[in-house]
Amino acid sequence: MWAYIFTFLSMFVTDIVYTQLIKSVQNDRPLASSIWASAITFLGGVAIINYTSNNMMIIPAVLGAFAGTYIGIKFHLHEKTWHI
Repeated sequence: MWAYIFTFLSMFVTDIVYTQLIKSVQNDRPLASSIWASAITFLGGVAIINYTSNNMMIIPAVLGAFAGTYIGIKFHLHEKTWHI
């Protein structure tokens, strides 16, 4: 059970970080973009190691990716509405 939760959380965080990467690239911030890209590679690797040993782990990985991107974009949109 813990492996499913860990895989979900790994992909969840990976996709939140991915939205930050896109934002950094969009804002022409090369150092921040490089840091975010490195974090994505690390987190994605951790998740892949988990679900390659058990094919059923792809389910929490996909759900984590969906939820992470959704939350990351919602946070970004919320952040944009507060800047005047």
